[in-house]
Amino acid sequence: ALIASSLAKEVSIIKPCISNVSVDIDVTRSAVSNFADLEIIDDYLKVSPKKEYEKEITIDVKESGTSLRLLIPIISALGIKCTFMGSEKLLSRPMDIYKNIWKEQGLEFNISKDFLNISGKLKPSDFRISGNISSQFISGLLFALPLLENNSKIIIDGELESAPYVMMTLKTLKAANIEISRHSDNIIEVYGNQNYSSINYEIESDWSHAAFFAAAGALGGETTLYGLNNYSIQGDKEILNILKFMGANIYYNDDNSITIKKSNRLNALDIDMSNIPDLAPIITTLASTAKGRTRLYNAGRLKYKESDRINDLKDSFTRIGANIEVGDDEIFIEGTEKLRGGNTTSHNDHRIAMALAVASVVSNESITIDDSQSINKSSFDFIERFRSIGADIVL
Repeated sequence: ALIASSLAKEVSIIKPCISNVSVDIDVTRSAVSNFADLEIIDDYLKVSPKKEYEKEITIDVKESGTSLRLLIPIISALGIKCTFMGSEKLLSRPMDIYKNIWKEQGLEFNISKDFLNISGKLKPSDFRISGNISSQFISGLLFALPLLENNSKIIIDGELESAPYVMMTLKTLKAANIEISRHSDNIIEVYGNQNYSSINYEIESDWSHAAFFAAAGALGGETTLYGLNNYSIQGDKEILNILKFMGANIYYNDDNSITIKKSNRLNALDIDMSNIPDLAPIITTLASTAKGRTRLYNAGRLKYKESDRINDLKDSFTRIGANIEVGDDEIFIEGTEKLRGGNTTSHNDHRIAMALAVASVVSNESITIDDSQSINKSSFDFIERFRSIGADIVL
């Protein structure tokens, strides 16, 4: 919504909005300030697009892969020269899809361990994208291609993984009156020479974040979640089905809240991770004390997240007593009745850190996470909210 509104010609309203946000959202907010003036008024954000853009800019994306991959094609579509600064870990993540396109079009795409330089104007074309790397490349092109002078196509090779994220992008573009035609599951035509309309946009609550508190209820007693859209197209809404099939009790209340209650010990499942990769850490928490052997498959892309989530999940949870084995595309978790607890690390991965925190609910001893500040990447108030339902946390 920040990106779409900043590309419009007229003022947009985004709500609800607060000044204190996660690091990733702050990165995006700072980036789009190159294209629009942002003003928080009461509980909404007023986005006033600028009439002219700077021809050369620098953006620090820190560790936000989403911000980087969405912004690269947009800035090239606008013909702006840009230096992206970022962490060494972020800039080592897969970028060959863009690099190859930019090379084919004769544009600059110069990447090193701590910066990326791009220059030149993106041209309309047929863009062939692998469906099993990251949906963020497709979403980035979907934002950018309407700004070009002629039509383009995105051709997806193989099955598209993380498809719900692409659907969320298409929903946002529709709100901005951007016309896109999906010819099949693998071909998307984007019409060129379009203008983004202003939007009056209401932001949904985040199912990915809610999953941690839902899991805490299923493991520790009871949690009630408010403000979630039961009809959301967010892929991570799947956490409720996973909890249900593992044996937790789910109640949909008259006030549209959702209550998750512990029943008996949870049961193991086989779970396809292709559309829900961000749930892998909290599912690992759930499976660590479930009855039986849980298998997470189609999980290969987890290696290219904020950490190598396949191997780092194994390391982080093994340190506190979990029984985990991994392959190139799978994670196997043999449940034990209780975790041991003790000292561990999140490998500077915000989702692993929050999943380890929730694991304290089923741990004999306290859990100490040596780099818990990573949580700030996606949440500014996880610790406060976890405390509010009974967690004892010392910083």
